[in-house]
Amino acid sequence: MTSTGWPPALKAFVNDAFSRCTDQNKAKVEAELKAVIHSAFSSQKLWSTDWSSVRLASLDTPPPPPSSSDVTPLVGSGLKRKKEIKMPKGKLASATPDMPEDIDRREKRSRRFNNDQAIPSNVGASTSTHYAHSNGYNSPMGSRSIEADANVIDWDRETIVGTSTQLEKPYLRLTTVPNPATIRPLPVLRRTLEMLKTKWRSEQNYNYVCDQFKSLRQDLTVQRIKNDFTVTVYEIHARIALEKGDLGEYNQCQSQLRELYKHGLVGHQLEFVAYRLLYLLHTRNRSELTSVLADLSEVERADEGIRHALQVRSALATSNYCSFFKLYLVAPKMGGYMMDHFAPRERLQALLTMTKAYKSVPLTFLVSQLAFDTESETVQFLNSHQAAHFSPAPTAASTNGNGHQKIERALVCKDAYPALLTAMSKFTKVDIKGQI
Repeated sequence: MTSTGWPPALKAFVNDAFSRCTDQNKAKVEAELKAVIHSAFSSQKLWSTDWSSVRLASLDTPPPPPSSSDVTPLVGSGLKRKKEIKMPKGKLASATPDMPEDIDRREKRSRRFNNDQAIPSNVGASTSTHYAHSNGYNSPMGSRSIEADANVIDWDRETIVGTSTQLEKPYLRLTTVPNPATIRPLPVLRRTLEMLKTKWRSEQNYNYVCDQFKSLRQDLTVQRIKNDFTVTVYEIHARIALEKGDLGEYNQCQSQLRELYKHGLVGHQLEFVAYRLLYLLHTRNRSELTSVLADLSEVERADEGIRHALQVRSALATSNYCSFFKLYLVAPKMGGYMMDHFAPRERLQALLTMTKAYKSVPLTFLVSQLAFDTESETVQFLNSHQAAHFSPAPTAASTNGNGHQKIERALVCKDAYPALLTAMSKFTKVDIKGQI
C-alpha cells in the first residue's frame, strides 16, 4: 500500500466479493481475500494487478447442499427452495448472530473501502457547525438549514432536556447515562444561579457554593446548553475560585471560557485575558504566554487589566522587584488575587538580590519594598523560610526625642542568604490541578 491508500480497483474488488458471498462461503471468501491481497502486497503488486480480472475460487465453487434450516417451503407446492440472502452493493451489512464479532468488524471495514471517496473532507466542520447551532450560538443560520448528511451525527435527537425543578443538587461525577428526571432545565438553572449568588454574599461557604456550581455546570454540559448564561456561570465561578485561592477550579472554568468566547458569546473576555496573562506568569508557561501575546490586538492591549498584566510581565522580565510590588498593590479587579499566588516567589527572589548586595537590610525597608502590611507579617514570612536572622542596627536618619539614635532590627544578609536560596529552589516547578 502506498501513501495514497488502497487502489480504487482493489476497493471495488473487495466490495464486490463480499456482496456476492453467502453465509455458507463467507468464511472461505474472507480467508481467500486475505491471502490474495497479502500476496499482492508482499510482491508490491497492489497497483499493478488487474483486480477486475481476478477470480476467487471460493466464489466460483457451488455452495454445499442446503441443510433443513436453510430451506423454506413454497406456498401451494411440495417444492422447497433455498433462502436468498440479499446484500445490497456498497452498503454495510448488519451483524448476524452466527458471525464472530471480529470477522464482522473486518467485513465492515472492507466494505467501507468504496465509501472512502464519498465522505466529504469537511465532515468535521459540518458536525461542529451543527453542534453550535443546536446549542443556541449566535448565528444567522438555523440548525434546520443544514442539509441532512449521513456522516453527521444528529445531536439534536440525542440532546437531553432535564425535568427536575430542584434548585439545589450535590455534584456527583456521572458514571451512567444522565437521567432527565435529575437534570434541571435552563429556567430552573437560572433560578439556581440567583440563589447561589445570594448565598455566597450572605454565607461565604465556599465548599457548598463550589459544589453547587459544579453541579450547575454539569447540568449545562449534559444538555449541551452553550449561550450567554453559560458564560455568566463560568465567569462567576471563576471569580469565586480566585477569591478563595482555588486555582485548580479557576483553571477549569478558564479553559471552558476560552472555548465559549471563541464562539462570540457575550462575556467579560478582556478581564479574563488579563487573568490568564497573570496565570501564565505564575506558572512560567513561556510558550503559551508568547502565543497569547501574539494574538493581542491594539484595542485589547489598551484595556486596563491587560495593560497592567503586561507591565507585570515587563517587571518580571527585567527583575525589577520595586516595580513589581508597586503593580501588586494597584492590580485592577481581581488581578491581585492571582498575583497573591506568585508574590511569595518574587519576594524570595527580591530578598536574594538584596542579601547579595548588602550586609544588612532594615526591617522597615523590607516592609515597604516587598509590599507587606506590617513588620510582624514580614518576620513571619522570613520565619516560614528559616531566614529570620536579625540584629539590632542603628539608623542615623531616625532619632528619638532626646536626639539619640533609634535602634531597629535589620536582616543579617550573610546569615539569611543560604536559607533564602534553599527556599527559592522549591519554586522551580508549579503544579496546579487542571493546568493548561
